[in-house]
Amino acid sequence: MNKNILPILILTFLLLSFCEKTTEANVDTEVIPQNQFPSLMERAFLRSLDGTILDIMQNHGDNQLFEYGRIEKVSGNDPYDITLRVIGFEGAHSPPYKLIRMTIRIPVDKENTHYTVLSYSHRHISDKEFEKLTKYAT
Repeated sequence: MNKNILPILILTFLLLSFCEKTTEANVDTEVIPQNQFPSLMERAFLRSLDGTILDIMQNHGDNQLFEYGRIEKVSGNDPYDITLRVIGFEGAHSPPYKLIRMTIRIPVDKENTHYTVLSYSHRHISDKEFEKLTKYAT
C-alpha cells in the first residue's frame, strides 16, 4: 500500500511546484455616489464627453438627444474605464424617456481613436423611475 502512495505524493508535489502563480493587477476603482449632486469636476468631465456620448448613441441606434448625465464608476490607471448613464428623450424633453448606460475606455488613440465602447445598454423608463434618476442630476 505504501508503494502506491509514494507515486501519488511525488506527482502531487510536481503538479503543485509547477503550477502557475497568479497575481492580481492593482486596479483603482472609484464609485461615484448617486445620492448626491454631481461635483463640479464630474459636470465638467461630462460636458467634455457630450460629442462622444452623442456619437456612441447614434452608433447604437439611439438617434436622440440626452440630458441628466451621471458618471457611475471610473476604474483603471490609464486607460480609464468610465461607466456613465444618460437619459435620452424624443421631442421637447418629454417622454418616452430612455435610460442609456455605457462603459467607455479612454484614451485608446492607438489607431487615432479616442475611445472604445466596452458596453452599451438602453431601455425605456417610467415617469417614476425618471424622477428617481434625475433627483440628484443637474
